[in-house]
Amino acid sequence: MEKEVRKFNYSAIVWFLSALSLYIYCTMGFLNAKIPGVEELVKFLSAADANHIYLAGFLSVFIEGLYFIGSFFPGTTLIIVVSILSQITGYAVFAGTMFTIFIGWCLAGLVNIIVAKTYHLKVAKLEENKEFEVKDRLWTTWFPAFRANYEVAQITDGGNVLKVFLSSMRVKFLATLAVGIGALIVPFFIDIHSLNNEEGFTSAAVVATISLIVGIYKIKKRD
Repeated sequence: MEKEVRKFNYSAIVWFLSALSLYIYCTMGFLNAKIPGVEELVKFLSAADANHIYLAGFLSVFIEGLYFIGSFFPGTTLIIVVSILSQITGYAVFAGTMFTIFIGWCLAGLVNIIVAKTYHLKVAKLEENKEFEVKDRLWTTWFPAFRANYEVAQITDGGNVLKVFLSSMRVKFLATLAVGIGALIVPFFIDIHSLNNEEGFTSAAVVATISLIVGIYKIKKRD
C-alpha cells in the first residue's frame, strides 16, 4: 500500500511541476521580461534559409517535447509557425519538415521515458507495475506539454517502457498529421505575422491551468 501511495504522489507532482514552470514563464512574459515570445520566433523563422527549416522544426519540437524544459517554450505555436513557413519553399520541404517534427518529437519522448524510468528505479526505488494499463488518450494528451507530462506520469505509475513509447508514437503521428493539415489551412484565415507575444503567453497560461487541474484531480482521485 505504501508503494502505491508513493507512485501516485510522484505522478501528481509531474503535473504540478509543469504547471508551476508554465506559470513562471507566463508571469515573466506579462511583466515584459526579456524572454522569447511568438513575435520574435516568427521574425527569426521568416528570415531563416530554406535549408535551416528542417533543423528549426526538429529542434523546436524536440525541446518543446521535453518534460519541464519544454514548458518554457511558447507551446505548439512554434511548431505551427515552422510548418506554415516551410510551405514557402514548396510542398516537398513542407512534407520533410513535418517528418522531422515527428522524429524530433518521438526522440524527446524517448528522453522523457528514459529519464523517468531511471528516476523510477534508482531514486524512487519502485518496480514496474505489471497491471498498469497504458492508454493513448489521444484527445487529452496530443498537446506537447500534456504528452510529455503523460509520458513521465505513466512511467512513474509503473508503466512498461516499450508500451508507453509505442503509445506515444501513435499519438504523435496522428497529432503531427493533424498539425500538417491545419498548417495548410491556417494561412487562408490568419496572418501569421500578426500574432503577438500576449496571445502566446495567454495560451501557455491556459495549459498551465489545465496541468494544475490534472494534478489536483489525481490527488482527489486517490483520496
